[in-house]
Amino acid sequence: MNNIYKVLRLPAAIMLFLFTAYSCEKEIDVDLRSVPPRIQIEGMVPQNTLAKVRISHTIDFDDNSGYPFLKGAIVKISDDAGNSEILEQDATGWYVAETLKGVEGRTYNMSVLYEGIEYTATSRMPSQVKLDSVTTYKILAMDYAIPMIHFKDPVGKEHENYRCLLFINGEQRSDIDEITVSTEFTDGNTMHLPLPVFSDKDDDDIIKQDDELTIEFQCLDKPSYTFFFNLSEISNSLNNPTSNIKGGALGVFYAYSFDRKSVIAKWEE
Repeated sequence: MNNIYKVLRLPAAIMLFLFTAYSCEKEIDVDLRSVPPRIQIEGMVPQNTLAKVRISHTIDFDDNSGYPFLKGAIVKISDDAGNSEILEQDATGWYVAETLKGVEGRTYNMSVLYEGIEYTATSRMPSQVKLDSVTTYKILAMDYAIPMIHFKDPVGKEHENYRCLLFINGEQRSDIDEITVSTEFTDGNTMHLPLPVFSDKDDDDIIKQDDELTIEFQCLDKPSYTFFFNLSEISNSLNNPTSNIKGGALGVFYAYSFDRKSVIAKWEE
């Protein structure tokens, strides 16, 4: 995942005002006050993949210097099967496990000790839900087709919370929002869900004919899903996403199972 968020975002009300006022060609001065940086943590334990954690500080909205990775933290990941490991920081800035990988059905605990303060979090990995297929769906109002996922939602609360990442020709674009899917009120149904793909940039069509579209379909526990759902709605909120990390840090720790499937984008013009 890209850097989680900046602590100072334009409130939704200001964004709406700026949008509606644009046609009046009036200049708007917005006072973005600086605030002390806060630690933010992104920890993940993917299915059959080494656990890793990234630690940084938040920056002001108008600071384009990038999120500084923090060194010197003691990062530990353990599970309910008795496995435990201290993660070492690599050249990319991530703290990465050497042997500890995600296993379906296990509960994982993260501990981050930084400058005398401990931050902790817990996440349980649901069992994998496979995609039946990925197709493309052309909406008349759009110039390009969007991906549609097809899957059978298992019965039970363990499988109600999903997150979809889109890769176009093998790359995940930072300007395209991630998509969260809840089956809380459609438990056990066969799902056929179009995934709206929009960009926050004014450029050419996001998806072009013959692009390879790959969907990573993640199954999350409820606290992790809540964070990513809040994150997807952040432009409409005055608050930061609800973190599952204790100790005062922003961010999220999530263990997740996943499946991937691809389709070639084709549609009638």
